[in-house]
Amino acid sequence: MFILPLSVQGQEYLSCPLGHYLEEVYENPLYEKWLSEYDVKFYHISLEVSNTSTVIDGFTTINVEALADMDTVVFQLIDVLDITEINVDGNAVSDFLHNNNAVYIPVSVSQGQTFPVTIYYNGDANQNRGFFAGITTKFDQSNGQDVTYTLSEPLNARDWFPVKQVLTDKADSAWIDLTCANSLMAGSNGVLEEIADAGGGKHTFKWRSRYPIAYYLISLAVADYRDYSYYTILPGSGDSLLVQNYIYDSDEYLAAWKEGIDRTGDFISLFSDLVVDYPFPLEKYGHCVAPLGGGMEHQTMTTLANFNFNLVSHELAHQWFGDNITCGNWQDIWINEGFASYFEYLALQYLEGQQLADDWMEYAKALAMGASGSVYVPVEEADNDYRVFDYALSYKKGATLLHMIRNEINDDETFFRVLKTYSQQFGGGMATAIDFMNVLDSVSGKDFSCFFDQWYYGEGYPTFNILWNRKNDTLYVESRQLSSSTVTPLFNVSFDLLLHTDAGEKTIRLYQETNDQVFAIPCENFIWSVEFDPEGYLLASSSVVMRLPDDKEFALGPNPTSDKILLMFSSITGEEYVRIYNLEGKLMGEKAIELNPFELDISSIPDGPYVLVVKGGPESYTEKIYKISSP
Repeated sequence: MFILPLSVQGQEYLSCPLGHYLEEVYENPLYEKWLSEYDVKFYHISLEVSNTSTVIDGFTTINVEALADMDTVVFQLIDVLDITEINVDGNAVSDFLHNNNAVYIPVSVSQGQTFPVTIYYNGDANQNRGFFAGITTKFDQSNGQDVTYTLSEPLNARDWFPVKQVLTDKADSAWIDLTCANSLMAGSNGVLEEIADAGGGKHTFKWRSRYPIAYYLISLAVADYRDYSYYTILPGSGDSLLVQNYIYDSDEYLAAWKEGIDRTGDFISLFSDLVVDYPFPLEKYGHCVAPLGGGMEHQTMTTLANFNFNLVSHELAHQWFGDNITCGNWQDIWINEGFASYFEYLALQYLEGQQLADDWMEYAKALAMGASGSVYVPVEEADNDYRVFDYALSYKKGATLLHMIRNEINDDETFFRVLKTYSQQFGGGMATAIDFMNVLDSVSGKDFSCFFDQWYYGEGYPTFNILWNRKNDTLYVESRQLSSSTVTPLFNVSFDLLLHTDAGEKTIRLYQETNDQVFAIPCENFIWSVEFDPEGYLLASSSVVMRLPDDKEFALGPNPTSDKILLMFSSITGEEYVRIYNLEGKLMGEKAIELNPFELDISSIPDGPYVLVVKGGPESYTEKIYKISSP
C-alpha cells in the first residue's frame, strides 16, 4: 500500500498518561499473609478417575521453596473434598485446618529451604458451577460418550487438587498420574511416559511436563478415547513435533473430523513462522475431546468440543500467548484471549484467504462496538468470571486492538518482530499489557502509551464524519470525531483515506489528534470519491461526504484536461445534462447525465477553450474549460 507522507499530520504519536485503572491490581485474598511466603517448584497429582463421575481419590505432592521463615504453609482446596492424611517432608501432620476452601498446615521452615508436602484426599469434586466448574462429568449427546474433564481457569484448580492459585508463580514442572478403567484413556499435559497396569482391571497414564506451567493449565480428561497421532515439522528447527489427539473411539468420529485434526499441523507451522517455534517442542501438542462448549488451552493438551477451524487455531495460539506467556493478572486477560483471537484472523488470512479474514474482522468489530466497558478488566470486576472472559471485550475487541496496532506500525515485518521479541523476552513466565506495550515501543520505535490509554484502558470507539473537497490542486479534509463513550472523548489514531482519482487509486494516511481537525493535502488529480479506512483496520464507524462548492450542485475536473471531464453531483434526478460550446457559441456536444459521477469524453474535439453548460438541480451553470493535447 502506498502511503503519501504528509507534513500536515503534525506530531506522529502523542504521549498520554496511562489510565487510572493501573492504580489497583486484584490479588488472591490469601496472598499477602500466606501465599507470598513460598514458591511452588513442582506438582505431582495422582488420582483415580472415571468418565461417569466427578468422584476422585488420590494425592497431590507439592514441592515448595520457602521465601521467608514459615510456621504455616497454606494451599487452596475446596472443603467438600475430605483430607485423609498430610505429610510434610515425610512426616505425618495431624493438626492441620481445612476451612473456607483452604488448608493450613503447621511447619517449621527456614527461608531458602525446599520441602515436599503430600496431601491425600477424596470425594465428589462437583461444584455445580456450570462452565466454570473445576471438574465436570458430561454425556456428549452428539457422540454418545461420557467424559470427565477439568477446566481450572481462572480460580477453580482448587476443585480437584491442592494448589497455590497465583498467576505469578508457575511450577517448574508437573507430573499427572491418572488411574482409570482399562476400557478408558486419560489425557493430560506433557509426555506420556508410561501406561502402567494398576490391577483390578485398571491402568495408570503417567504424564510428565517439564516446562514451567501455570496452575490453571494443568488438566485431565478421561473417556473412551482412541489415540490418533501424527508428526509435523517445526519450520525453525526442522525437528518433528508429535501432534497427539485423544478422540472418541469411533471410526465415524475420526472420519468426520480428520481433516480438521490434520489441519493442526498447518497452524503449528504458520504460527511458528510468524512468531517463534512452538514453545514446548520436547513434549507435544495435542487435544482431548470433551463436550465443554468451546475449548481450553491446557498446556500441550487442549481440551475442546470439536475441530472447527477457528476453535483449533485459537486454542493452539494460546500455547504461545497464555501458556508460554501467561497474563500476570486476570485484569490483563487480553494478553491471553485477545492475542489468541487475533491468531484466528491470521490463520484465515494466511491459509484461507483475505475475504474470510475480513469477514471475521467485521464480525469481531460488530461485537466490540456493541459492548460497553474497557478491554482491561477493572479491579472491582476482576473476580467476576463472566466479566473477565467477556467475549466482546476480552476476545473480539482485544483482537481489533492488535489489528489496529499492526496498522499503526504499518510494516508487517516490524509487527511480527514485536511478537517474536515479546515471546523471547517473556517466554516461560508472565506478562502484563504494559510489558507488551514496552516491547512494542522498543521494537517499533513509536510511543503507544496514548493508544493504550484510549483503546485498552478507555472505553468505546470513534465515529469519523469526513467532509472533503478539492480546490486549486489541494484536497481539504475536515474530520470531526465523536466518541461512543464519555470515558474516552477522543481517540488519537491514524486513519487511511483511499482516493479514487482520474489517475488511479492513491492511499493517504492522516493522524487525528483533536476532535475537529482540517487537513490540506497537495493533490493534482481530479478526485471521484474518497473511501475511509479501505482495508478495515479501525474499530470505528464513519461517514464520508463530498463538500460541493457553495454556489453549485456539482464538482468537475480535471481542468485543463486532455480527453475527459468528470462531474460529481450531490444527487441526480434524471433531468441533468451537459453541453459543450466553443467560444463562437457552436454546440460541440450534448449528453444526458444518468450516472453519478459522470464522465464526458471530449477527446475528439480540437484543443482550446470551451464553455461547459451543466444543468444541476433546478439551475444551470457555466464553466470555462480547456482541452489540451496529452504531453
